Amino acid sequence: MDTMKHGSDACTHLRHKGMYVLSVVDPDETRFYDKYDATAYWCTRTQKPYGPDNEPAHASACRAGRGCCR
Repeated sequence: MDTMKHGSDACTHLRHKGMYVLSVVDPDETRFYDKYDATAYWCTRTQKPYGPDNEPAHASACRAGRGCCR
């Protein structure tokens, strides 16, 4: 799973630790791990796991159309 690819409509303020690590994804990773996304996201505007609108900071939520998304 490549957590770096959120799509072009992802908010530019969304961050996670994987963005700061250079590594090669193991192609067999999906055979050993659940598809559950346990990535800890945060918003650079609030520096917390939720955005300025008090909603969760997550790849599925921080998208175009959300009021605080840039």
